[in-house]
Amino acid sequence: MKSLSVCLLFSALACSAAAQNNTTQNLKNTIYYLASDKLEGRNTGSPGEKLASDYIILQYRQIGILPKGDSGKYIQTFHFPFGKSLHEDILQNRLYLGKADSILVPDSAGHLLKTARYQYAVKPGSGYFPLSYSGNGHVVGSAPVNVGYGIVAKDKNRDDYSGKEVSGKIVLIQVSTPDGDNPHSDLYPYSDLQTKIKTAEDQGAAAVIFYNENEKAEDPKYDLTKNTPAEKIPVVFLEDSLYKKIFVPGFAGPIRLDVNLNKVERVGHNVVGYIDNGAATTVVIGAHYDHLGWGHDGNSLYTGPEAIHHGADDNASGTAAVIELARLLKNSKDKNNNYLFLNFSGEELGLIGSNYFVNHATIDTAKINYMINMDMVGRYRPDKGMDVEGLGTSPSFAFIKTFAYDTLKLKYSDKGTGPTDHTSFYYANIPVLNFFTGTHEDYHKPSDLPEKINYTGETTIVNYIHALIDSLNGRGRMHFTRTSDQKSGDLPKFTVRLGIIPDYLYDGSGLRVDGVSVGLPAEKAGIQKGDIIIKMGDLSIADINTYMKGLSMFMKGDKTIIRVKRGDKEIDLPVQF
Repeated sequence: MKSLSVCLLFSALACSAAAQNNTTQNLKNTIYYLASDKLEGRNTGSPGEKLASDYIILQYRQIGILPKGDSGKYIQTFHFPFGKSLHEDILQNRLYLGKADSILVPDSAGHLLKTARYQYAVKPGSGYFPLSYSGNGHVVGSAPVNVGYGIVAKDKNRDDYSGKEVSGKIVLIQVSTPDGDNPHSDLYPYSDLQTKIKTAEDQGAAAVIFYNENEKAEDPKYDLTKNTPAEKIPVVFLEDSLYKKIFVPGFAGPIRLDVNLNKVERVGHNVVGYIDNGAATTVVIGAHYDHLGWGHDGNSLYTGPEAIHHGADDNASGTAAVIELARLLKNSKDKNNNYLFLNFSGEELGLIGSNYFVNHATIDTAKINYMINMDMVGRYRPDKGMDVEGLGTSPSFAFIKTFAYDTLKLKYSDKGTGPTDHTSFYYANIPVLNFFTGTHEDYHKPSDLPEKINYTGETTIVNYIHALIDSLNGRGRMHFTRTSDQKSGDLPKFTVRLGIIPDYLYDGSGLRVDGVSVGLPAEKAGIQKGDIIIKMGDLSIADINTYMKGLSMFMKGDKTIIRVKRGDKEIDLPVQF
C-alpha cells in the first residue's frame, strides 16, 4: 500500500489549511453543544433529543440542505413500545398471602362488600416484583404448588411436574438449575426463565412465582424497561428472605396475585436532509445522535450516583461528521449521486430509528446506491487506528484496501452487520460501510466528554470519507453481496463478568484491555488498562473469541489465574468471579 498525499490527489476537495481549520472548529462546536449538560444526554424522545434535532436542522438550513422527512419537513417521527410500567393504581400490583380474617369494605357506591384481609400484603420492590415478560392477571388460590426447577426435559429423562396437579394453580419455580448458572450443566439449555414460563403455561398453570435458594445462581433484576413480549400468565419473583418467611412448612394459603403492567410507548425523531442532484441513485450518510440521557434505560456501564451521560464520542462525533460531510458535498462536483443525510434516534434502544427509516423510507430504497455510517469516530488513536467495515457488501468496495489516506491507520472488515445503524440497511440488501475508532474506558459513562475528542483526527477521518465518496462517485451502481457474519447464537454463553472493556481494534495476539470497570473481578485482581490477556486458567487467549470461550468456562464463585502481558513482563493474577 502506497501512502499518497491527499491534497495532491484531491485538490477539488478544498484541502487548504483554512478549510481544515474550519472543519475542525465546526466539529468542535457541534460536539460541545450536543454533549453539553443542557441536552441531558439526548435520550430518545426527551427534551434533550428535541434540542439536538433543532440544532442539526439549523445546520442543514444554513448549509442549504433540503428537508426530506415527513410532509416536507426535516423530522421523521416514529412511535415504538419500549418496556412496561406499573399501573397507575398501585393496588393493581400486589401479592397477598395468608388470610387472617374477613372484613367489610365499602365500594364506590357505599355498599359494604365482604373481602379477605391477608396476613401479608406486599407491594413491588419490597420483597417481590413482576418480571418484564409477565402477563397481566388476577389470580386467587390456595397454597401454590412447588415444582422445583420447573424443568421438563424428555431427552434428560426429567419432568419436575410429574405427579403434580398444577392446572389452574400458582406454581413456585426455582430459577436456574440444580447446578446453578453453570453453562456446562446438562440442564443449562432449560434454565432460561421464559422457557420455564412456557412450560408452566403448557402444564395449565395460572401464574408463576420464581424464587432462588441457590447461591450459584443470580436473582433476576427488577427492571421493566426491557422490551420483552408479554407471556400469557402473571410472573413475579419473590426474594429469598420473604420466600423463607412466608412459605414455611404447613403454609396452606390462600394466595392472591395481581399484576397489571402498562406498555410504555415512546416517540423518537430522525432528522433527514437531502441534496438533489437529479441523479438516478442516492447515497445515504448517517449516524445516530441519541445517547443514554441519565442512564435510566439499563444500558449504562456507570455505577456511581445518577449523572448525565454526555455521549461526546457516542455519538455526537458521528453526528458532527455527517453535518460536515453535508457541508463538503453541498459544494462538491460529485453529482452522480444524490445525497441523503440521516441522523437517527433510538439507536441506543436497539437501532429503532434506522430500522424505522428503512421500512418507512422517504425515498425509494431501491435507488439507494450504498450507505455510510459513522458511530464513535472521535477517539482516533494512531496506535489503534480505525475500523472500516462492510467491504464485503459490494465488489465495488474492494479497492478501499488499496486506498491510503494521509497517515491514517486503517483496519478492514468484510462484515456487513454490527451493533449500530448500518445493520438496518444491510438487511435491506443495501451495500454499507461503517467507520469506528474503537471503545474506551468512557464508553456508556458520564465521562464521555467533548474535551476528550481528538478533533484533528476526526477532521482527517471526515476528509478521508469525503475522498472515498469522491472516488465512488465515478464507479456507477454498487451491487450488493451478503457476508458471512457470525451470529450471536454462535457465540458461547457465559454467566460471569470479568469487568473489562476489550480493545476491539487490537490486532496482536491476546486480548488487550481498553478499560476496567470499578468493583468487578478484573479491578479486584489488579488488571489494568493496556494489559494484554494471554491466558485464562489453562486456556491460551489468542483473540476476543477465545477470551469469550474462556469466560464461558466459569461460573459465579469460581477462582482462576489470568496471565497478562504488561510491557515486557508476564504477570499471573488470581481472579475470583
